[in-house]
Amino acid sequence: MGKLDHLNDLLREHDCVMSIDIKFDDSKYDLRLKLSVDESGLDAVTLTFHDISALDLNGFGGGLTQFMHLEASRVEDGLDRVRYEIRDLSDEKISFKFFTFSGSTI
Repeated sequence: MGKLDHLNDLLREHDCVMSIDIKFDDSKYDLRLKLSVDESGLDAVTLTFHDISALDLNGFGGGLTQFMHLEASRVEDGLDRVRYEIRDLSDEKISFKFFTFSGSTI
């Protein structure tokens, strides 16, 4: 199983947003997303998406936010510093492009 497949498995299993953080570092933005299976957060995973662009957030906040169907895909259009894209296919609450990703379980 490749890293992208593993990422998509984690995104399907963990839909409750525990925290979201954007960090500016050396002219690039990183997005850290902590997701859990439920509100307890006991099984949370933290994913970091490096060098993000085109971030779009809609309907976020006001209590527990869930990304019900996040999917990451490879971008094949040859843009510099863009290799992947994430989209919320269900409610379009979040989308962004990024260069690479990491996490404690990836």
